[in-house]
Amino acid sequence: MKIRVIRVIRVRFRTKPMDIDIRKATQADIRDIKKLLSFYALDTEKVEKNLPEFIIAVKDGITVGCACLDVGDIVELRSIAVLPSYRNQGIGSALVKVVLNRAAEITDKVYLRTTSPVFFEKKGAHRLQNDEKKVIWKECDECDKFNICKQAMMRFDI
Repeated sequence: MKIRVIRVIRVRFRTKPMDIDIRKATQADIRDIKKLLSFYALDTEKVEKNLPEFIIAVKDGITVGCACLDVGDIVELRSIAVLPSYRNQGIGSALVKVVLNRAAEITDKVYLRTTSPVFFEKKGAHRLQNDEKKVIWKECDECDKFNICKQAMMRFDI
């Protein structure tokens, strides 16, 4: 199944349907993306570089979520964030679904590092051994905080 970008997704949460628009990010979205990422102390330095791979979720004209498929040495789901007041409404799940559909066009494995592994396990990702971080991510091998790192390494097998 090939899906490029979903224009409007109908998400059901409890019994109320919620309309959100998920679309590719543009230059005009950079400030909103950085704001979203800063809520969770996520890296904002690579937003411009990775902008073509960012998607955003918009509800009532407000950017409420974002995610990025970083295609480099590995394919990585990164920079996924939803505004705190819009969490638990299916927006993060919808973003993950769109990113994984895009990833399926280019790979059969998508990696991620997260401090919320339970969320991603519910979506089908599985945890990998901590030592594998050093093999997959060079910056983990060089990090002086590796032994106290709270990020779980996970992988989706598509």
